[in-house]
Amino acid sequence: MALKAKFLRTFLAAALLLGAAGACKKDTKKDGLGGPDPDTNSGPDAKRGGAKLMFINKPETDSVSWPKLLRTKWKRIDITTPGVQNMLSCELRIDNAAIDLNIDIFNSLGTQIGFSPGPVPNKLKKLAVQIDELGTYFVRMQAAQPKDESDFSVICAWEEQPLAPEPVGVIKKPRHTGKPAEVKVAKAETLEEKIEKGTEGRVVQSFREGGQMMLFIDKGAAAGVREGTEGTVLEGKSGRQPLDGGSFKIVQVLDDSRSKAQSTVRSIGKNNRVVLFLK
Repeated sequence: MALKAKFLRTFLAAALLLGAAGACKKDTKKDGLGGPDPDTNSGPDAKRGGAKLMFINKPETDSVSWPKLLRTKWKRIDITTPGVQNMLSCELRIDNAAIDLNIDIFNSLGTQIGFSPGPVPNKLKKLAVQIDELGTYFVRMQAAQPKDESDFSVICAWEEQPLAPEPVGVIKKPRHTGKPAEVKVAKAETLEEKIEKGTEGRVVQSFREGGQMMLFIDKGAAAGVREGTEGTVLEGKSGRQPLDGGSFKIVQVLDDSRSKAQSTVRSIGKNNRVVLFLK
């Protein structure tokens, strides 16, 4: 009896050890088909939280492979401008004609709003959903069966509303009062006013030529003298009394400090002061 009791205790201990070992084994059957997780080797974009940004109206190329445990790819789309018809239209082009991939669309909360079509003969799947709110949306591409792997291209089109043109300012027409518009005519400066505002210079040489008095004046381009500048000879050694008939016009600017003038005056005598009407 003692031998039987010892044998029974040994058998029970061994059974307990085997049960504990079995309970500690890691369960790697996660795909429901008896294989490992089909996204074991995938990157962060195998989940919605790691979705990579995809621009609307621009194609993206990527790949998935269930045999290589790279089953899923997520893409993120940001829609910030209202659409013409508010339809998000996605197309999935599958490179490998022998397999099938799925495309699904989700809103910003992760709720599925677009469901993949079944297998298509031309390997071009089209999926369109109504978008009622601007914001972030997600597109998921997945290998459909354990044998499926392929490169693919995906594009999601969104026709944006054109921007409204900026309003053109209204031009107000002047109110008609029945009275003719008053035309203001600028008052012409008198010779005295011109002389008072003018720039004074000196005649350094004068002589008659061809019935005209030629005057060489000590003011040139540096003082703002130009061909056509007018002026007059001043009378006496001081003051700004114009010499009778002493008006002249510059006919040549010789350099920065000299110019040549022409006058109808018969003689300037000892008067060598002039005033130039610069503009």
